[in-house]
Amino acid sequence: MKILHNKDAFQMKGSVSVRLIGPDGAVKQSHEAKNLVVTVGKTYLASWLAASSQASKFMSYVGVGTSSTAAASGDTALCSELSGGGYARQQGALTSASNVWTNTVTFSPGVATGAVTEAGLFSVSTGGTLFAHQVFTAYNVKAADTLVVVWSLTFN
Repeated sequence: MKILHNKDAFQMKGSVSVRLIGPDGAVKQSHEAKNLVVTVGKTYLASWLAASSQASKFMSYVGVGTSSTAAASGDTALCSELSGGGYARQQGALTSASNVWTNTVTFSPGVATGAVTEAGLFSVSTGGTLFAHQVFTAYNVKAADTLVVVWSLTFN
């Protein structure tokens, strides 16, 4: 039996960056923080890796919401996801460099307006599996603003 030492341990760390950009292109608000990879997200990743085909892209959608309830490992959805009125989760641009996977999503002007306080990384555009969840200080998104969410997973 082989004993794993710290240097042999595989780890996955997630982070999310949120930027609010005004119509003039200036950054009005931003932050970056670690995020919570929820239990169902870990299970989804294991199943996705074991599938005979990865026909769908891994966690290519981001949704945002208005709840300030703390993220918890048992979460399966955002607490108060924005929906309706032409709003839907946005599909991002997936990239990888070395050991970092990134999903960059842009919510164009007029989309996801209001006091946005949470974001989630999802498997599909509606329903599906929540992989990661983060709650943050309100971003007061106005109709002419752009909200950019960059989700990163680092594998060590």
